[in-house]
Amino acid sequence: MIRYIRWRTIIVLIQCTLISFSVSVFAAEEPIEGENFIWVDLGEESEGVLLTQSEQGDGITEPAVKDKVDCLENPWPYNGPGHNHMYFKIDDSFIFGGDHEAWIVMEYFDSKQAEEINCQYDSNGAGPVDGAFRGAGDGAFPILKPEGTDQWRVHIWVINDGRFENRANGSDFRFTSHGKGPIWINRVWVGTIEPPENFDPEGLFGMPYSVDPKSKLTTTWGQLKTHTE
Repeated sequence: MIRYIRWRTIIVLIQCTLISFSVSVFAAEEPIEGENFIWVDLGEESEGVLLTQSEQGDGITEPAVKDKVDCLENPWPYNGPGHNHMYFKIDDSFIFGGDHEAWIVMEYFDSKQAEEINCQYDSNGAGPVDGAFRGAGDGAFPILKPEGTDQWRVHIWVINDGRFENRANGSDFRFTSHGKGPIWINRVWVGTIEPPENFDPEGLFGMPYSVDPKSKLTTTWGQLKTHTE
């Protein structure tokens, strides 16, 4: 009887340890807005948390509606090839300097009007202007080739050497088709934790909302903005 109780106690302790370990692992990776991920929802009146889209020089956008979604368009051409960029600034309180692993998530309209979409970011690696515009052409990651589904889709850019020191013409990264057609962007996220591969734009940094009511109450989210025709 004593031996049975001891084994039962040991099993319970092991179970508690495993539960505690799993909770700790989840907590370490739990998305927290403003702490390990930031976002911007683009449109005629953009809104976000610690991430902003910047109109500048060779990065001029126009408000647009695509598939009933309020977004921003990089028109092409507005000043010839190579001038259709969409710039973004990360608040320095979130990331500035150093050598960071990060993930940039882009919600884009998948149209064949653009032959390709690239992300160029301020890095510690190879690329123009001492790595300030590193992208697919510099071996950072494969370039995105739209499939022409005419649907809103999500693409994740994996950053292994992010510097984000505002060296990309005063910004931290930009999206571009390199003068090969217009692009439409709705929402953008930047995270220092890895998002799920099957990213859910309506979730919490791509993950389903936690059942914990505190998480729901303390997290502000940019809702998908739609227009009715």
